[in-house]
Amino acid sequence: MTAFDETTLAELAPTGRLRAAINLGNAALARKGAEGQLEGISPDLARELARQTGLELEMITYQGAGKTFADVEDNVWDVAFLAVDETRARKVDYTAPYVEIEGTYAVPADSPFQEIDQLDVPHAKILVAQNSAYDLYLSTALEAAEIVRAETPGASLDQFDRGGHDAVAGVRQTLEARYIDREDINILPGSFISIFQAMCVPKGRDNALAALSAFIEDAKGNGFIAEHLQANGDKTVKIAAPAG
Repeated sequence: MTAFDETTLAELAPTGRLRAAINLGNAALARKGAEGQLEGISPDLARELARQTGLELEMITYQGAGKTFADVEDNVWDVAFLAVDETRARKVDYTAPYVEIEGTYAVPADSPFQEIDQLDVPHAKILVAQNSAYDLYLSTALEAAEIVRAETPGASLDQFDRGGHDAVAGVRQTLEARYIDREDINILPGSFISIFQAMCVPKGRDNALAALSAFIEDAKGNGFIAEHLQANGDKTVKIAAPAG
């Protein structure tokens, strides 16, 4: 179990309670249960961190990673669960990843685009959630297709359902949760990106980062993450490799 001394706790949770940002835009990591409770590996890790530190836990929910990141300088949260990205790393410090997930597309079943590589053509319109990990990646990776940005992952799916776009990008589990029973929608095989999810803190909290990094490595090594992924039914989420 990770050791949290007084100096580390003061840096980790300056208000005296642990404020954890939870992104509900990524169903692979967090979602609301039937009775409104937060489920998924991110809330589970937040609860375990609160248990180990003895801090009161406040989970602050967001509908997208972009909105989570936008609050980093406003002292709204102390720890967050975000995809590792070089742009975001200018303002946050990451632990090593704890899981790896896939980014892919959903397309109409009768679309001429049934493979990921087919979509990068001038007349293709691809919906993304603004400032999501896959938006940041596709913004540089796509050479010809048009990227259309919605405010949140949910908004991008709603806009896709209204028609007029060739594909919507997203985390595979989020797309499956929405479209798995839809015969008129295909979720494309493979992935255009592997998204590594980690915990992070605002820049400059070195003691907190070191403790969180140890906490994540313990959670990977002692079976906590594997056990909770299985309990949540997240069978397609891969546990990230130990930090090298």
